[in-house]
Amino acid sequence: MTAPSTPLPWFPAAEAPGGRPVPARAGGGLDRLVLDPAAVSLAGPRGHDQDAGYAGPGLLVVADGVGGGRGGATAARVAVGEVVRRAAAARADGTEAAPDAGLAGTLAAADAAVRAAAAADPALTGMATTCTAAVLARDGRVVVAHVGDSRALLLRGGVLTRLTTDHSLVQALVDSGDLTPEEAAASPMRSVLLRALGGSQDPGPADLIAVAAEPGDRLLLCSDGLSGVVPAATLRRVLAAERRPAAAAARLLMAALAAGTRDDVTAVVADVAPAGWAGGAAEVRVGSAGDIPDD
Repeated sequence: MTAPSTPLPWFPAAEAPGGRPVPARAGGGLDRLVLDPAAVSLAGPRGHDQDAGYAGPGLLVVADGVGGGRGGATAARVAVGEVVRRAAAARADGTEAAPDAGLAGTLAAADAAVRAAAAADPALTGMATTCTAAVLARDGRVVVAHVGDSRALLLRGGVLTRLTTDHSLVQALVDSGDLTPEEAAASPMRSVLLRALGGSQDPGPADLIAVAAEPGDRLLLCSDGLSGVVPAATLRRVLAAERRPAAAAARLLMAALAAGTRDDVTAVVADVAPAGWAGGAAEVRVGSAGDIPDD
């Protein structure tokens, strides 16, 4: 299932999907929530991981680079690093309170950073990357910004909802009725992107999606090395079965390997939890994002 493409202002911060209010404290305002995060990444047969992932208590990011081993890894690393820096600044200066949590400008800045890195090194010409980022804002919303064919999904009450729509050729053909979803999954064109950060074309504004978070929600951001080979039913089953995000992420990686993935695989899993929850790591960087220095 894919979430409807509804403009961000139509998602009231204090109203969950279906009209159920987000819990509020007696003194007013929303209960403080955090993300309990985990992430894994594994290089495919090429032996050089062109994915990058980040998981923290307020931010999740996945990028899947294209443009050859060094170029793809660099594009993904630069994009994730820029998103992490910009998101931290938005939280510090209050920009995160905007309807888009500052993510529209953040992904635009990541696009500019990838292009600047490519312009500075001829060996990186043409590099590009997908980028999907999710912020748990202070007002209780999860805000997602998305370019490319990495995905963001939400497990709530045992139901797995896909929040993003792929910016790919096969998705466009499915939308137009020229391919069935089954044909798209087997198409040799399934890796052709229509939008990405960097590259030769302007990606345009990022898709923006927002939902009111609830304690117990589980988020998955992943590259197509996972979502392209593991059926949604299996993703849902694994996410629902494992108690801890780290265990779920590890099992998803194994599921991708069992399904015969030929691509890099990155899975970022996080649970929405009450503030003060100390069940997971504060910050995880995987894939080429492991080279990003701490601020």
